[in-house]
Amino acid sequence: MSKKLDTIKKFIKVVNIALKNKSIIIAAPYFNNERLKDGYYKRVKAVDELLSNYKKIYISYENYSKELSYRYPDENTIVVDYSPYSKKHKIMLAFLIFVCGKIYCHSVWQAKKTFYKIPFTKVFVDVHGVVPEEETLYGRYEAAQMYGDIEEIVVQKSACLICVTNKIAEHLKNKYGKKFKSKTIVLTIYDKVSNGFVSKGQAKPLTTDNKPIVTYAGGTMKWQKIELMQDAIFKQIDWAVYKICVPNPEEFWRTWKYSKDLKNLSVESKTYTDLCNNIYPISHYGFVLRDDIVVNNVACPTKIAEYLQYDIIPIVNTPNIGDFKDLGMKYLKLEDFISGNFYNDQERKQIVENNRLVFKKYIDMHNKGIEDFKKLFA
Repeated sequence: MSKKLDTIKKFIKVVNIALKNKSIIIAAPYFNNERLKDGYYKRVKAVDELLSNYKKIYISYENYSKELSYRYPDENTIVVDYSPYSKKHKIMLAFLIFVCGKIYCHSVWQAKKTFYKIPFTKVFVDVHGVVPEEETLYGRYEAAQMYGDIEEIVVQKSACLICVTNKIAEHLKNKYGKKFKSKTIVLTIYDKVSNGFVSKGQAKPLTTDNKPIVTYAGGTMKWQKIELMQDAIFKQIDWAVYKICVPNPEEFWRTWKYSKDLKNLSVESKTYTDLCNNIYPISHYGFVLRDDIVVNNVACPTKIAEYLQYDIIPIVNTPNIGDFKDLGMKYLKLEDFISGNFYNDQERKQIVENNRLVFKKYIDMHNKGIEDFKKLFA
């Protein structure tokens, strides 16, 4: 069999699967266990699970070659790798999208203007963040302009925008005014894998030295304000026991400017299971440091939800992160932490009780989002 004929047969097979089943195209790289450490892929997986009544066809160009290639991770999923530079691939994918009639784009990064030109096709966009503003933040001005143009089409012509926070929906509506035409639903980010912890309704015990435990669970990217956190830790090194959990401890130590001979500080790589079973349940405070800018104001960091679920009081330099402030979240300001204005046992207990109610509101929002999502894709 010639290579050309083999290519056509493989494509026809995928088209037939799409025709015979309730199918949807998902524009996103496919997730795996290693990738699920990243919040983006956690979201992709969460949406994938909500679309369990569909045959899901992922389209991605991360592993592209001269010919379309196909992977079958499970019986309900096909991953199609294509080249973004191939006109032939674009035509074939447009036909596949037309056959399915629905395409779900994970962020404006995955949306394409051409998707909106395919007849009888509904385009759904999962708004993870504000892409043009993120590109501008990193100095990629041409990309910011390009994605700004795409975003303008997205808010006008999408069948629905699935937003991770109310703040993102509000931001886009305010930004585009009368141009904003799309329906929106809010589906917050919540990983039920961590749902094994049940609050005892009582304060966590301090260490044998009568110190609270302060944790950080996350990456070491610049926007996560690692050096600011390190400065705060060093200034209050004697007040608490610090358990810093990062993927690569060497990267943490690379920016550490102080003595490493500190008995109250440990820096380790932990699995998500380790965090949920061994770190979060004993921690009293958790760092979540961000710049007070629109990119962070509309975001939905999984860490805050996890901290609240495990009775951990966030330490923040700005509370303007997603919907948590509007929900009534209480926190410790970084400036108070650095200056030693800590909560006493009674205050800490009251804040934890308040944040349990905030977490319940957050879960109620999440469940309402799931209901709206299922109606959308019934």
